[in-house]
Amino acid sequence: MIKVLVSIDKECDYKSIEFSGHALFANYGNDIVCAAVSILAINTLNSIEVFCRDKVEVIDDAQKGYLKLIFKSKLSDNANLLIKSLMLGLDGISHEYGKKFITIIRQEV
Repeated sequence: MIKVLVSIDKECDYKSIEFSGHALFANYGNDIVCAAVSILAINTLNSIEVFCRDKVEVIDDAQKGYLKLIFKSKLSDNANLLIKSLMLGLDGISHEYGKKFITIIRQEV
């Protein structure tokens, strides 16, 4: 199962998003749930880096299915919109395929 841990502060600002695990929906190379989550996560990160000036620390280990985005300051409006779009996509995957394959946890820090 993919676990997505979203950390938000008291002002509802995103602090970090952490992805861990594999969906195990299908065999390696055919797992559409893992592929969808990976594409959303990597495209969001790339978009923030290219289109926004926000500072993001990235910790990753592709073999273990681990990616963590740590936002070093309050996100710009554009980066915030990109993260909201990421969350919309992740929530859609969770709704479509269920908590057996992806769990999203939102926590206040």
